[in-house]
Amino acid sequence: MTISRKDDRNLKVGNLILAIWLATVPTAITYGALSLHGINICNSLTNKLEIESKSQVKELCNKASWDTTKSYIILIGFFITLPTWLWFYLSVKKKKTSTIKEAKD
Repeated sequence: MTISRKDDRNLKVGNLILAIWLATVPTAITYGALSLHGINICNSLTNKLEIESKSQVKELCNKASWDTTKSYIILIGFFITLPTWLWFYLSVKKKKTSTIKEAKD
């Protein structure tokens, strides 16, 4: 026995909201880790340069690193949220389907 279209839609939307809410922490952690990685690369690069304008290079590198990390935030959130949503949706749908089946028997 399957669930109705309305219940299925409600499951999808509700689980999507829950998945987005729960994915904020791992997304923030990933964003922070990528930001620190970019800063470390810039520091390493600046230390290896033997020019007078190290501060300018470091400033440009840090700006480029932050801009790159910011440009990936939506993609990071998507790839963390999607499996979470699918897992919630499938598990709740399976539970609802088995409950409807037991009620019929």
